[in-house]
Amino acid sequence: MVRKGLIRVAGFIVLLFTMAGCLEVSTVVSVKPDGTGTIAERLLMSKSSLGQMNSLAEAGKKGHAGQMPDKAALEKKSQEIGEGVRFISVRPVVTKTHEGYEALYAFRDINLLQLNRNPDSGVSADSASGNQAPKKKKQYVHFIFKEGTPSRLVIVMDQEKETGSSSSPEAAKPQQNAEQLRMATSIMKQFLKGMRVFMAVDINGSIVSTNATYRKEKRITLMDVDFDKLLANPKQFASFTTLGSDPSSREMQKIFKNIPGIKLETQKEVEVTFQ
Repeated sequence: MVRKGLIRVAGFIVLLFTMAGCLEVSTVVSVKPDGTGTIAERLLMSKSSLGQMNSLAEAGKKGHAGQMPDKAALEKKSQEIGEGVRFISVRPVVTKTHEGYEALYAFRDINLLQLNRNPDSGVSADSASGNQAPKKKKQYVHFIFKEGTPSRLVIVMDQEKETGSSSSPEAAKPQQNAEQLRMATSIMKQFLKGMRVFMAVDINGSIVSTNATYRKEKRITLMDVDFDKLLANPKQFASFTTLGSDPSSREMQKIFKNIPGIKLETQKEVEVTFQ
């Protein structure tokens, strides 16, 4: 039992290292009334993390973390986003605490897009240097668009299937002992600090109506998870540490909904009419 518990903790450490590779991930889709538009994807890493990873890469004689991805990698990414998506440009982004890049893509039909909601959805520094990160379960955002006066857009977000209740809770989620929980909590605080995942849809036109939970002017926010705000709420953070290495969005929603400033759209379909 102790060995299995340590394996679970080790698996969670691997997950956090993967997430730490892209501490700030931002995806913004801008759509016009004719169904065309652009996707701006930004991936930033804290400068402190970059320094540590570059030291490790140098010792291993591998490419430096944080280097700009090459054009071929971004063109490959455009094919994964959807049919007819084109890579337009990439530019470096440097802030006081982070650095990375922003890639811009153009699409001709939003119906053909599928956007990965997971934090590793972009082309990371590891992929640019030839390293392979552990694969995580993908959940997508799809779009159903019909041009008209006004045009109608439905944003469809993958939802996990509800698991059956035939097995016991202990079997579904093995309990960690106090030492394992303290270890996981300490690691999570270190690697979640400064992490943020953001996804939104910008409407390039006038919104007539929408059922979106989070709308500000022409922006529909689907996800804005700032983990620093989670760390500032001990009770919610304690609940988060018990979710294991592969929490569902439903489980995360229950925790995040009580934290001011964190936004996570709970509806499976968000409708927008605009012109």
